[in-house]
Amino acid sequence: MKKALLLLLVSTSIFLSCSKDDDDTPAVKTKAEMIAQTWEIQTGAIGLGAIPPTTGYTKGTPGYLVDMSKFRLQFKNDGTFVQTSLDGTSTTGTWALSENDTKLTLTTAQIPTPDSWRIDNLTEKNLDISRDIAGDSTAPGDLYWKNLIDNFGVPGFTSANGVKIVVKTIPVQ
Repeated sequence: MKKALLLLLVSTSIFLSCSKDDDDTPAVKTKAEMIAQTWEIQTGAIGLGAIPPTTGYTKGTPGYLVDMSKFRLQFKNDGTFVQTSLDGTSTTGTWALSENDTKLTLTTAQIPTPDSWRIDNLTEKNLDISRDIAGDSTAPGDLYWKNLIDNFGVPGFTSANGVKIVVKTIPVQ
């Protein structure tokens, strides 16, 4: 009887130790792997000078000054990306992560010097980025955004006192 009980215990131990333990646990993705997909804007906000960022666009909500519904960023695993602009035209470039994966740098023919964004939040379902631009900045990437803001045509919109841009994106479904 003792031998049968011992045999049952040993058999159960062997069976349990051979069962699937970690096979159902998905591998943890790196930040680069999480970014490598197509993103669309959920919300876009801008702050001028000391004014905190104010939402200027929310996906699915009509009535904003800028329709960002066509804007897409498709990041590829090979370090390239395709940007679909507000008017639906596309440009290509390269992307890279730096500063312990907290900085996203984009380079295109349109902005040939690196255009750097701070990663505020990154999951498989959210990529939230932002950037601060000093009013007196002459960096080419900053000048691109300052020019865009200054020439948008909205009275009182000026980058002279600095700008904060906040963009929250979600994967394209």
